[in-house]
Amino acid sequence: MKDQINPEHYKKSIETYDAISSQLSPMEIIGGLRWQILKYTMRFGAKENGSIGACITDISKAEWYINKLIQYLNDLKKEGLFIGEPDNVAELFKDKKWKMEMGIYI
Repeated sequence: MKDQINPEHYKKSIETYDAISSQLSPMEIIGGLRWQILKYTMRFGAKENGSIGACITDISKAEWYINKLIQYLNDLKKEGLFIGEPDNVAELFKDKKWKMEMGIYI
């Protein structure tokens, strides 16, 4: 079975994640990983009419990014780096109202 979570086309001479991360600051890496985690958890069940297979794929992709984030934070901790307090995602939406029919915050 082909790897749907981190397929081979992402693993050329350098893995795509590693190539992108090498060009970013620690906070940009953390933000990028958080973005991916949110993306895959928020769309859980929305693909292929909510098929179990699609749900497993999305949550497995979120898990891959969660594991990357945990590893990255552990690496920062070992290096003794302090990143400050991360932004709370809930704060971004506190003044927004979910418009269900459009699937967006307004």
